[in-house]
Amino acid sequence: MKPLKHWGFVSLLFINCFFACKTVPVTKDNSQVIQIEQASLQDIRAYGVSYEQNPYMEPKTLIRGKLNEFFVVKVTLNLPVRSVISVLADAKTADGTEAARPYTRDDFVAFWDNVIVQNEDSYKYNQKITTIRRSCIPSFFFTEGAGQTVYFIPFVGKYPISRPAKIYVQVSVTGQGEPCTYTYDLLNQPQ
Repeated sequence: MKPLKHWGFVSLLFINCFFACKTVPVTKDNSQVIQIEQASLQDIRAYGVSYEQNPYMEPKTLIRGKLNEFFVVKVTLNLPVRSVISVLADAKTADGTEAARPYTRDDFVAFWDNVIVQNEDSYKYNQKITTIRRSCIPSFFFTEGAGQTVYFIPFVGKYPISRPAKIYVQVSVTGQGEPCTYTYDLLNQPQ
């Protein structure tokens, strides 16, 4: 009888460790806490190949073509502990006027609801909204748990965005030293 008692305890310990390990986010010790870069075409296309389902692709109409131009910034957070995140983001022309507006999660959902008439029962519409809720930066000031998380900051301007313009993103993590800054000069007109 005694071996069965120990077997039950060992099984319980194994199950407990397995599920505990599965729910704890993994951090990569050798990578930076914050990484900021322009989202690649591959990053964007991971959510679909058309604006009907992919929120990071510009909307188009048959008559007027593209109405807006997007510039998408990818922010990767690799947090050792739960942290408060602060984001500063803007896109300005040389004279200081706003060239494009950075959007947070709720603002981006509202953008899509206003730009294109959507059928809320549509699979593509629901996929787009779900993608925004999972991948767009939740706010410019929020708390994030430990582990690696990737967020996108979409900058949206009238097509084409006025140029030259400078995209600026600064991300700070409390207790993690200096903020990380990203700048990008928009010079060439879109193709």
